[in-house]
Amino acid sequence: MKKISLLLIAMQLNISCQDAKDKTTESVTNSVIEKTLDQVGVASENIERANQNQANIEITYDGKPLFTTEENFKTIMNIAGKQMMVFSIDSDDAKINIAFSGLKNMLDVKPISGKNEEGKLDPKDANGTVVSITMAKENEYAYTLLEGEATISKLNQDEVIIDFAGKAGSFLDANKPENWKPIQGKIVSKYPVMNFIQIKKEDLFY
Repeated sequence: MKKISLLLIAMQLNISCQDAKDKTTESVTNSVIEKTLDQVGVASENIERANQNQANIEITYDGKPLFTTEENFKTIMNIAGKQMMVFSIDSDDAKINIAFSGLKNMLDVKPISGKNEEGKLDPKDANGTVVSITMAKENEYAYTLLEGEATISKLNQDEVIIDFAGKAGSFLDANKPENWKPIQGKIVSKYPVMNFIQIKKEDLFY
C-alpha cells in the first residue's frame, strides 16, 4: 500500500510539472504570436500607406530654396525605444536625414525638440535631446545643420510636421563658422511609413 501511495504521489508530481511546462510553453507561444501579429499589422499598414506617402519640403539655405515643389519626396520614420527617432526623406535624386536622439525621457516632453550646439551630438554632452540634419542633392550639394534647433510640432500616424532653423554648411566647413549660412525649413510628411521598435504608438503620438 505504501508503494502504491508513493507511486500515485510521483505520478501527480509528474502531471503537475508537465502542466506547468505546458502553461509556460503556451505563454511563450502566445507572446511570440502577439508580437508577430503586431509586426504583421504594422507591415500591412505600411503597405497600404505607401501609395499615399508624400512629403512637402520647404527649405531655404542662404535665402534660396534647396528643393523644388515638383520633387516627389517620401518619408520613412524609424523609432527605437524612447531615445532615438530617425527620418529618411527621399526623392529620386535628393535625400534628407533627420535624427533626434536623447536621454531616457526624450519622449516625455512634447513637442519633441532637439538642439545642435557647438557640434555636440551626444545627448549626455548636451544634457538633453540633440538633432542632426543632413541634406543632399545628387551632383549638386551636401549640407548639414551645424548650429540650430528642430521641433516635431505634430506627430501622428497620418501627418508629421518638422520645423527647424539655424546655420548650415558643408561637412568641410564644420570647423569654419565664418562659412556657415542661415537655414530654415519646414517638412510636412503625409502618411509616412513608420517602424516601431520597443515602443507603442500610443506613447509616441501627439
